[in-house]
Amino acid sequence: MYLVAAVINQHDLKNVLEDLFANNIEGVTVTDVIGKGSYGLKEADNFPTDLVAKVKLEIVVSDEENRLIAMECIRTNAHDLGRGAGKIWWLDVLGVERIRTGEKDVEALTTQVNKKIKNTNSIVTTITDTPCS
Repeated sequence: MYLVAAVINQHDLKNVLEDLFANNIEGVTVTDVIGKGSYGLKEADNFPTDLVAKVKLEIVVSDEENRLIAMECIRTNAHDLGRGAGKIWWLDVLGVERIRTGEKDVEALTTQVNKKIKNTNSIVTTITDTPCS
């Protein structure tokens, strides 16, 4: 299993997500971030540069094939020949557990649409507000 992470421009997010979902990669976390890339904190004229608003994607995939698909979806839709197109990186994931069902690893990463998972009983308490005199 792999964690694919990427920092991309905000205006590319919609296209990246559509491509990921079209390729059946669904579990995506998106975070607003700010940062500065590899050009450093000072430009050639020695003046500090501003941090730039971006989005960070985090996707846990089950295998090498899905890692490559996720990376290609990001690369294709966020590619820009100018500076600041972003970065992609990946890490090995040692384990995953779906909190709601207790499923682990690859089972925890599969879609829920076709699974027959029993509903769990939960105790819900509500308090009704009543007018007082």
